Amino acid sequence: MLPFDFGYTSFAFLVFFAAVIILYWITPKKFRYITLLIASLAFYAMMSWQSLFFIAVTIISMFFFAKAITKNAKESKAYIQEHKAEMSLEEKKAYKEKAKKRRKLYMVLAIVINVLMLAVMKYADFTIGNLNGIIHWFNPDFSFGFWHLFLPLGISFYVFQAIGYIVDVYWGKTEAETNFAKFALFLCFFPKVMQGPIVRYDEMKDSLFGEHAFDYDYFVMGLIRMGWGYFKKLVIADALFTFIKFGFANVDSLSNLEAFLTILFYFVQDYCDFSGYMDISIGIAMTMGIKLPENFARPYLSLSIDEYWRRWHMTLGAWFKDYIFYPLSVSKLSLKIGKASKKIMPEFGKKVPAVFGLIIVWFLTGLWHGASWNYVLWGLYYGAIIIIEVIFDPLTKKFYAVTKIKERKVSNIIWSIFLWLKTIFLLGVGKILFMAPTLSDAWKLFIKMFATSDYNNTITNLNNQLGYITMIVALFCFLGVIAVDLIEEYYLKGELLLEHFYKKPLYVKWPLLILLIIAIVWFGYYGSGLPHYEFGYIQF
Repeated sequence: MLPFDFGYTSFAFLVFFAAVIILYWITPKKFRYITLLIASLAFYAMMSWQSLFFIAVTIISMFFFAKAITKNAKESKAYIQEHKAEMSLEEKKAYKEKAKKRRKLYMVLAIVINVLMLAVMKYADFTIGNLNGIIHWFNPDFSFGFWHLFLPLGISFYVFQAIGYIVDVYWGKTEAETNFAKFALFLCFFPKVMQGPIVRYDEMKDSLFGEHAFDYDYFVMGLIRMGWGYFKKLVIADALFTFIKFGFANVDSLSNLEAFLTILFYFVQDYCDFSGYMDISIGIAMTMGIKLPENFARPYLSLSIDEYWRRWHMTLGAWFKDYIFYPLSVSKLSLKIGKASKKIMPEFGKKVPAVFGLIIVWFLTGLWHGASWNYVLWGLYYGAIIIIEVIFDPLTKKFYAVTKIKERKVSNIIWSIFLWLKTIFLLGVGKILFMAPTLSDAWKLFIKMFATSDYNNTITNLNNQLGYITMIVALFCFLGVIAVDLIEEYYLKGELLLEHFYKKPLYVKWPLLILLIIAIVWFGYYGSGLPHYEFGYIQF
């Protein structure tokens, strides 16, 4: 470990970033990917040098297995083309099937190596703990020892990204990258290696390896995007997290107001922490002319849980949809279960393949977030809500057809507010499950919000753990974040305000930028004296 902080919010990182930008733009265009690869490996090593071995395993295994798949596909196609006159249809089919099995073997081996590495490093102690729990029913005196392995930095993100790559190569959506350095950069590009977004090779290769000309406007917009991310993280998320930690660590002694504030602050902190990281990462890439995919689309404006998860951590949701949900939904097992269900419940049977896929996806989503039954239950909780929405979708459509709510402006607004409040409530329960140390604590915290209790210590705890000025500033600034979301959603129809803001005259643009910088410096890292925390999703 380094003797100093090297995270995004450290001064050391800002120096590193400035050096990388200068080196990147002075490097000849055709060799810039080499500069980026060296910078990315240096960043990764400084963040966690012990993790280098694990990302190297992923890079090497995926690179050579993918090359083998593409080579096999080309050779089999060429062989059939060369011998098509002398081969019967049955022989051609048999040859293709044999070649496909070989490619599938390469893909499976690559996935098994990486999933096994992820499972051992992330879930070994969780598995041992559960085994010990079962064994203690029969022999209380015996238990397996815990391994206490460390979690390699960003392993959940780059392994998923690598799996998507090898599957796309197998499906023929893209050819394997033949340049080892370029492939290594694709997996370890430093703005996304720790927390995503989870990118696709065919979507990123032109932008990541392209020979960009310097674009001043795009460069400055990248810096502004970074500033917006630092504002969210330092001024809002970190300011509130001290009280959030206090709340979840002292569930038994909280008043109902403190319980409510713990969840309210976590709503704010969770969004600003993760979306702030994404803004910084996307902004860093923009300063190098590289475009990373958006990962948030104003999720707190959602009117259903399904919509929320299409707006929050979008690249993870898309990954699960494309590589887990769709293959499962059309698998032989899923279709077989669906066919059997139709005989008993014709209407529900049609939805069984989708329901089966959703159960697996949300179980894995919970497990992906952490080695704890809290996370698994959290995933299944959201899965159950979405499954209910899927099952009752026909009734929902009939309800709208009969009531004509959506056709009348006033009733539609009232109904939308009701749906939004319902979604926020369900999300609140999910936030408790996600953050509470135990399921017992989650239940206590939920109950406490609706119970009467003594408020004598609430003011003292708020002042000691947070401070009223800090709280007011953080919540006021979050209102600004929500205002931006509302403008983008309803006025700009989904477009980013940044792009419109940048086109404004200097006398409009610069005063607001100066205010943003002052807020970051004065209320953020350098001025407030508050403790600061690593980004939440780095633990996954």
